[in-house]
Amino acid sequence: MHATILDAGHPQWSRELEQIGVLLGAGAHPTLFPYHFLFVTLSKIGGKVARFYEGAGAESTVGIGFLFPRRLRESGDAVQRTYTLRFHATSGATPDPQRIVAACEQAMPDDAFVYYDPQGALSYYRTNEPMGAVEIGRPDESEAVASREIQRRVWGAPDNFLYPSDIYSAEFAAGTSLIARVEGKTAGFLFGFYAFDGASMPADWQERYHGAFRIESQTLGVLPDFRGLRIANLLKKRQAELAWREGIGVITWTADPLQAPNAALNFGLLKAMACEFTPDLYPFRNELNRVHASRFGLTWLVGSKRVREIPTHGGRADVLDLSRRPQIPRANDGCTQARFDLDAELIAIEIPANWTALQVDDPGQAQAWRSLTDEIFQVYIGLHPGQYTITGVGVADERRFLLAERSDLRLWQRLGA
Repeated sequence: MHATILDAGHPQWSRELEQIGVLLGAGAHPTLFPYHFLFVTLSKIGGKVARFYEGAGAESTVGIGFLFPRRLRESGDAVQRTYTLRFHATSGATPDPQRIVAACEQAMPDDAFVYYDPQGALSYYRTNEPMGAVEIGRPDESEAVASREIQRRVWGAPDNFLYPSDIYSAEFAAGTSLIARVEGKTAGFLFGFYAFDGASMPADWQERYHGAFRIESQTLGVLPDFRGLRIANLLKKRQAELAWREGIGVITWTADPLQAPNAALNFGLLKAMACEFTPDLYPFRNELNRVHASRFGLTWLVGSKRVREIPTHGGRADVLDLSRRPQIPRANDGCTQARFDLDAELIAIEIPANWTALQVDDPGQAQAWRSLTDEIFQVYIGLHPGQYTITGVGVADERRFLLAERSDLRLWQRLGA
């Protein structure tokens, strides 16, 4: 048996994933990850795809392995990456884990692999930490299954867009595996994956917060019936605590820049920041994404003082009242006019007050918002001289804004302290 290794650098990455989806029966395969994750995020976290052969040619394929970062060991100049080898057989033969691992070791001799069968015997261990009226912890098996139904309800997504429930198992060893309970009911969930490296950031942060091994926080969902209990905040705070306990100082995730409530949570309360923007990142449409899915890449320095001092209970989002600060220049006036020549220490970028409803009620205006803000973010957001980092949120009566500070050494020193 031998294996070939693919990642997003492969010239036919998209086509290969589509072929693999057909081979594995995507859409009717509850243990297969959604295409948009494999297409965008798997390589982003340092993951890869392995195709296993017993002979020559594609027709001899006996299985597909998805390689997820699991551990990183550094000793001097030597680095060993360990992957979870999530294996899917494509033939009726019973897979031999030792041969499968050996094929990967031959293809990637500097790395190590832990074989994982998503349809094998798995274990779940339930934990619980009371946080007021909410309990946060790892799920048992039934709660892991319930998270798929929450995904379906929150995003209105079909089965092939849902993440498999086995990722909460002890054997898979996800970077984050949490659910929220209210009066014994599963009210929300949060999961994420370990990541090797990631988006560039200041060298001081990379060293201080162990940026070579991070957590990519993938999906957080809360049922509408339980909103108002600050469940998203509690899940994120617990994620940060557990990560820092592991020695992981950086958590990253993507977020729709036009969702004002999420911005208030991410920037105003959690103290995350965004210095990366990608237009039309995800190739999907659903109830919350009726126009193209552009995203910020967020960085959360969970080991920094400003994050560790956020209270678990009772904290309020910092929101700047821009009606009292008319001197702060605005990059746009709604979705019709924009300026691309601002040169201030702090600027404000307007976003819709209710992005989800706007996409339903006025698709044309929603597209105008997305198109104009895509231009604004591509010009202003980044780490290069003259660019800005999103660090906060503001309001002016019913209008909502993102606050961006100049990306420079003074900002890095303040945020990374």
